[in-house]
Amino acid sequence: MSSWKTISRASLLAALLGGTALAQDPIEVERLDALDPLEVGLPGAAMSNRLWAGTDRVMAQAVLSRLPAAEGDGYTSETLAEIARSVLVSGGRPPAGGRGDAELAALRIDRLLAAAGADDTFDLLERTPGINRTPALARWHAELAFATGNAGRACRTADAMTQGREDAYWLRVRAYCLALDGRDGAAELTAELARSQEPDAGFEARLFAIMLDTPLDADAPAADNGLEWAMSRALHTPGEPAPAIGETAPAWLREVARHGMERRASSSEDPMALFVAAGSMDGMERHHALEEVIAQGYDRELAGQALGLMLADTGGGARFVHVARHHGREIETVPITRVTLEHGYEIALAALLVGETGLAREWRDALVNGPARPQPVPGLVPAGPDMDGKPSVAGAAEPMSLPPQPEWVPPSPRRMVALDMAIAIAGDDLRGGTYEAVQAAWFEAHGPAVATDMLALTRLGARMPEGLRPMLLAQEPAAAPAGLAAMDAAVRADARGEAALLAISVLADPAAAGNADATARAIAALDAAGLRRAALSVLLERVVGSAL
Repeated sequence: MSSWKTISRASLLAALLGGTALAQDPIEVERLDALDPLEVGLPGAAMSNRLWAGTDRVMAQAVLSRLPAAEGDGYTSETLAEIARSVLVSGGRPPAGGRGDAELAALRIDRLLAAAGADDTFDLLERTPGINRTPALARWHAELAFATGNAGRACRTADAMTQGREDAYWLRVRAYCLALDGRDGAAELTAELARSQEPDAGFEARLFAIMLDTPLDADAPAADNGLEWAMSRALHTPGEPAPAIGETAPAWLREVARHGMERRASSSEDPMALFVAAGSMDGMERHHALEEVIAQGYDRELAGQALGLMLADTGGGARFVHVARHHGREIETVPITRVTLEHGYEIALAALLVGETGLAREWRDALVNGPARPQPVPGLVPAGPDMDGKPSVAGAAEPMSLPPQPEWVPPSPRRMVALDMAIAIAGDDLRGGTYEAVQAAWFEAHGPAVATDMLALTRLGARMPEGLRPMLLAQEPAAAPAGLAAMDAAVRADARGEAALLAISVLADPAAAGNADATARAIAALDAAGLRRAALSVLLERVVGSAL
């Protein structure tokens, strides 16, 4: 802008010379060459530090490239995304020839971002030494720091950069950091240097609004990167509409923005009043109201009713899995009563999806037998004959009695079979007469719709059910997902990380949905790679989907 032109060259030189003083804390620049970025991991890792054993750099890059990318649409299955996360956060010795390969390390970060989101990926980069010497990792760190509300960490990385620090992006980062530090003159000069390389109207509008403490112009371009999103949030006034995110923003940033816009202050409204009000709401308003009732700790029976309604509202599918995974831990404190059992079937399935198999069995038994009958208050006696069977004494006070309980009606046999099947898979109980009876009833009830799941179960050790082979033979030929043969070869070579990632890529491929053999082989490959719980979780998600 024209106001920038009046800045003297002497001031510009002074700003540049002072650029290394951005960080408020000392920057550690000690070299840790012995630790490669691929050796850094996070809690929840599924594989050992030998995950890349048997795989070279070229193959590792090809395998990682097959996974959903951060710029793409991501995973349609949250369970599969969680499995991908557990493999990608596993730190281990780099593949042969891959130590010090910045491109390979950056590719891992990109694929982790698609699977796990911004928070976990930022956490991994926070633990990675020397990112200031690797421009691709440094940029990811800065973008994720800004997106997750950690601007100070991004500023430290910008200050410690050893390569590419004069690129337009890093000049803009330093300009914003200078503005945050109250050094507006230096911020203007640094922004002018960036502008001379590559104008960016969205950044410039935000920087001036921040320095002048004025609202952002309504016609300013929407944020399309982490830096601009952080600036938009800094300018946001509580109570005003949420900042806009650009259509060209990457998918991971749109997800960050969506979650940020969904957050809202907790209501002080009485839980029962909020629950009743939710009955006349719809959409996200209803969802948020039920969430608040679920989270409150005053009335856990009411929380169970709200959770049941929220699960029922999903209508099944991926949305059910999402709600179950995000709220299923609440089930532990929900009492099993007549009112909570109204949606006990959905609650039991949700418990399975968060690994609470024991709780699911408790809810399953209550669905069959009904809720526990209320016990008389001490001192009360039931109406009718005395304890010894004799009629009540004439003239004696009428004893108090409990109201009669309506007869309990369990869910349909079809539903109970589906729940028992899901419990068996979650508990890895795939053998024995009881399981085989449940499997036969489940297969009879669902037929060809579960042929893929039945084939996968046989690859995990279950008995082949009667009628499956002719059913598979009658299926129309389906296109095979790419990478299937390579996955089998990796299994045979005991290249576990390679096999696991190829199995994930096959299951994430839409072509696998219509190919029973490909899906079953990929699930079995996860098991062969040492990820049996992951293989079972894929099947569990599929069975829960067919049970609703």
